[in-house]
Amino acid sequence: MHHYDDETVLQLYLSVKDSNEPMVNEVQRDAVDLLTEMAQNGNTEAFRALEDLASAPMVHPLLREQIRPVIGTPIQAR
Repeated sequence: MHHYDDETVLQLYLSVKDSNEPMVNEVQRDAVDLLTEMAQNGNTEAFRALEDLASAPMVHPLLREQIRPVIGTPIQAR
């Protein structure tokens, strides 16, 4: 389990990671958008959460594609 001191980052991370649906849902997209905005505003934990999500095997490939431009490099699922 990843640890984030920022409670908002943790909740957004879990919103993306812990979905049991096979399809991408609006909550996940919104969470990635919010993490992206936070990361672009200098929140290093939000950036780290995006990196962690980009390499997590349970994250839907469409969400991984949404994250990839933010972190700057393509990351294969582990």
